Amino acid sequence: MRGRSLRNQVVVLLGAVSMGLLAVPTAHSLHLASDKGLTAGAILRGEVKGPSGEVLEGVPVSARADGETITTSVYTNEAGSYEFPPLHEGNYRVWAQAVGFEAAQRQAQIGRSGPVQLPFSLKQLADFTRQLSAQEWLAALPEDTAANRRMKIVFRNNCSGCHPASYVLQNRFDEEGWKRIITYMEKTDANGGRPAPDAPLYNPMIRYFKDDLAAYLARMRGPGPSPMKFQPFPRPRGEAARVVVTEFDIPGWETGQPVIQNGSIWSEGTPSLQESRAPHDAVVDANGIVWIAANDHDRTENERTVIRLDPRTGETKNYQVRNPHRGRAMNSHGIVVDQKGVLWFNAGGGLGKLDPKTDKPEWIEPPRGMSGVGGTLDVDPAGNVWISANVGALRYDPATGKFTEFRSLDRRAGTYGVAADSEGNGWWAQLTIDTVNKSDIQTGKSEPVVLNPVPLDIPISAEERKVYELSGAANNVGPPGSQGPRRLSGDKNGNTVWVANFLGDNLARIDIRTKRVTHYPLPGASPYQLYGLYDTVVDKKGVVWANLQNCDCVGKFDPKTEQWTLYPLPTRGTESRFIDVDNYKDAVEVWIPYWRTNKMARMQFRTQGQTVQRSSVQ
Repeated sequence: MRGRSLRNQVVVLLGAVSMGLLAVPTAHSLHLASDKGLTAGAILRGEVKGPSGEVLEGVPVSARADGETITTSVYTNEAGSYEFPPLHEGNYRVWAQAVGFEAAQRQAQIGRSGPVQLPFSLKQLADFTRQLSAQEWLAALPEDTAANRRMKIVFRNNCSGCHPASYVLQNRFDEEGWKRIITYMEKTDANGGRPAPDAPLYNPMIRYFKDDLAAYLARMRGPGPSPMKFQPFPRPRGEAARVVVTEFDIPGWETGQPVIQNGSIWSEGTPSLQESRAPHDAVVDANGIVWIAANDHDRTENERTVIRLDPRTGETKNYQVRNPHRGRAMNSHGIVVDQKGVLWFNAGGGLGKLDPKTDKPEWIEPPRGMSGVGGTLDVDPAGNVWISANVGALRYDPATGKFTEFRSLDRRAGTYGVAADSEGNGWWAQLTIDTVNKSDIQTGKSEPVVLNPVPLDIPISAEERKVYELSGAANNVGPPGSQGPRRLSGDKNGNTVWVANFLGDNLARIDIRTKRVTHYPLPGASPYQLYGLYDTVVDKKGVVWANLQNCDCVGKFDPKTEQWTLYPLPTRGTESRFIDVDNYKDAVEVWIPYWRTNKMARMQFRTQGQTVQRSSVQ
């Protein structure tokens, strides 16, 4: 599978199912963003054509009512037609866009007079580079020589661990300009802010490659001609295009308003995240309420720790948890909901708790001498909370209030993701040494599982490997050939843990009893690309869902068929770092936080057999 081209792989997997007639599910199976003013005629439909009148398949069409914070998007079928679920009455801004075409925008008045027909004709766009996803930008970097392949890996591993590659490559500077930027980056932490007081004065990896990177970027994205060859990926087809994406704006921490540049219009490029960065992790509870870990970085005074989103109205509510020792509010990173509907999250090295019944957050501090609470959490079948720690994991028993610490045997790398399996054991990943650890709750010990390396066709010198080792997890990467396990999930109804291998572009399946590891590569996976598989979650049918940070899409992996389906998202620069599924509804829904563009997205799925005919809203 690795030998086939990325373009052909995507065509095969996204087009595996013929789309047929674009279908609209009933109101029972497709819950709307808002049920205000729904009527039988509140339907918006049309078709999208290109400059020569050709029909365009797989084009996202988005609609947003005036004065609201909710955007709904659908995709055109093989006939170029689209149709929205019922929308409430109002005046809508509607736009259609595709890579290589200018975004077309129109107004539509939705009312009681029947379906609204709104066709679009897209015009060609000469320079479409800013519309590209980060994955398409990386694909354009040449691999024709060993020198180009080496520097592509160096760039990928230095400049894509903390943000999408498009954020860098959409810019042009000469060699001196790139060197100034890299010099700044070598003195920052993973979030672009000031490093901790006890951190090194510079990032060894970025400093070592600075001159090579500056020269390479000036050649690829300098003022002169570039050898990059831009080729848009195929648009979605079949199952991948039968998705309805509802995006909810999350108010910015400073203004309380949605951010200005939010990735909705692709030609604006990948947004800066300095005015956003709130929704890092998010979970949905049994009542359909979404709870968001507010990750507003580098603030002198955080305004919120947790955000509550009501998808029926789009309204949000902020919760603030203050550090009792310092008095200031704390941000959060990870959040999980237990079997009783109680929310657990990290905050300032402690464990936060929020019971929606009382609506009052609490803060629990681990015992002195124990590792602090990290930013990834899960709940095991018995209701214990598992939390990432410095070099291992913590387990918190809500019934007794007791913390138990499990430590990694190899202390060279800290913990990234954490998960609990169906037998109550905890698992955690060490990103820079390609190791996943399993706890033994009976003995209190830990057992490492080492992942298989990614094969490379270029040499890496011993000196370069030493530099990567010295860098540790400072830039969220490992040396070339690393799998880079980030976050993971346990199938609570099976005997499997699923690991998102960020650098290896594959999903690793670990048998919790035999420790056997099986890797399932994404379509077109190679050491030189980077979908950025970041997190995994298992739905009630055993299907695995993964967010792909570097390509603005979501992957679905069916363990029964061992096949991937990639679903595009209608926003550019999402930089998603988490994924959750709503297993409470009859039809599974998927939720994705957009950290860079300050939105929450819900994915709902149409089936080929559902009908477009309806006489009333049910």
